[in-house]
Amino acid sequence: MKKDNINFIKDKNGELTSDPINLENVQTLLNSTGCGFCLAKFTQVTMHLGTGYVHSCHHPKMHKISVEEIEKDYRALFNTSHLKQVRKEMLNNQKPSECDYCWRIEDDKNLSDRTFKSSKRFAFDHHDEISQYKGDEIISPTYLEVSFSNVCNMSCLYCGPEFSSKWVEDLKQNGPIKVLENTTKERLVQGWQDLDNLNIPNREYNPYINAFWKWFPEVYPKLKTYRITGGEPLMSKETFRSMDWLAANPNPGLDFSINTNLSVPDKLWNTFIEKLVKIKDTTGVTVFTSIEAWGKRAEYLRRGLDVDVFKKRYEQLAQLGNVKVVTMAAYNVLSISSFQQFLEWQLEMKQTYNYNSAVLWWEDNTSYKFREGPGNRELKSIAHSHIIPIGLDIAYVRHPPFLDAQICTDKMTQEYMIPAMNFMANNTVDNKWSMHTSFELSEMYKLKNITEHKMTVTYSVHPGTEAYFNKITHPRAEFFDFINTKDRRDGTNFLEVFPEMAEFYEECRLAKEIVKSKYKTTTVDNVV
Repeated sequence: MKKDNINFIKDKNGELTSDPINLENVQTLLNSTGCGFCLAKFTQVTMHLGTGYVHSCHHPKMHKISVEEIEKDYRALFNTSHLKQVRKEMLNNQKPSECDYCWRIEDDKNLSDRTFKSSKRFAFDHHDEISQYKGDEIISPTYLEVSFSNVCNMSCLYCGPEFSSKWVEDLKQNGPIKVLENTTKERLVQGWQDLDNLNIPNREYNPYINAFWKWFPEVYPKLKTYRITGGEPLMSKETFRSMDWLAANPNPGLDFSINTNLSVPDKLWNTFIEKLVKIKDTTGVTVFTSIEAWGKRAEYLRRGLDVDVFKKRYEQLAQLGNVKVVTMAAYNVLSISSFQQFLEWQLEMKQTYNYNSAVLWWEDNTSYKFREGPGNRELKSIAHSHIIPIGLDIAYVRHPPFLDAQICTDKMTQEYMIPAMNFMANNTVDNKWSMHTSFELSEMYKLKNITEHKMTVTYSVHPGTEAYFNKITHPRAEFFDFINTKDRRDGTNFLEVFPEMAEFYEECRLAKEIVKSKYKTTTVDNVV
């Protein structure tokens, strides 16, 4: 099979990708190159420069970048000894063990991220060149995702010290959060005894960032995507240095993406907007932000959030033109009761700021003509640029297990989860003419899958069984300890914010007693 025989279309983000009907052809092409061959290993990289860790996609475990290697050659940031070895395995018709996530999916006869990632144009266009490599080559990525530090002004409950300096402060001051003696809260406790080594402080010399700025001008012309994550990126001077570089070196073929909680001090926010305006008309720009509940419940879950400020700045971005705003909703058990409220606001944003191609057309082949209606409020410039400003991506928090939505009560499923899913389904249109003024099928299906997963657990995992203990009872007990500990530390009150979850809270208290009885241990939930 030849690469040129595979057709491409635009996905929901306007990015060229392989036609879904030909994804199996993409997989066949990859297998013909090597049974474990994946273009992401050669074209994509995520770097955590605050700690010096790197991985080639989001599935393999991160590994440490050798300081000795980058001091000899800064290009070792993307060409570590480990990455070279894995690339050699792929080119020698082997399946690297670190890519087992994809191998398990493919063993079940399904398409894995190996195929999806390789089908993206940032990867697929380079197949013929890469397939001739030996594995020792010094190569450059086309998709670069970088975190400069973990500095952050928020401490979201599902986050941890590796991604938030606020969590580091909490753990340094109060010690680790222990939920039961026989278990640990791995995501929060991980590395807490060695917090000083989690991230290199901004005030100190960082060999990884030093190497990055030697390397970046070299790889920049080849990049298709450059994304900055955190921590909170707007609290890093390296973020603004990056934006200044983009302004001074326009690259119309580049997609620039950045994560932000929209909650930084006014001075930083105003600087961000000023720099964003300078690049948005010459570089594709996407701003990713996160919220997964609403009102005071969202502020409890994402500590440091002011919803009113969030809404104001969200709309400010939507009105800029040539900027796409994607809401990443990390769905978890604390999202359930207010998630429909969040969806109602998100739909309002789509209807206000996304345009509907059914209400505009070409007049005399030279200009647009507009009808009055929702979705067209002072957005002629956005329509001309073909930028759809508002997008939604619903992720599912599975770790830590005690925030997994599957531990909620059946009553919560019936009263909140299913109605939210139905609301989204009733406002989803599979019609090209809708142009994103409703929810998209891909957006709705993510919530549908989460809800159906919960219902499957309900019907298949029965009280009194070992499976129920492991999947429901034990995580509920951990939830009880975790929430009580955080309330004491933060001066908050869960039941005041979530009175509708009183029944669930009682179930969690009872679960704790069951776990204590089973293990005959004493909990340490009084750690403060």
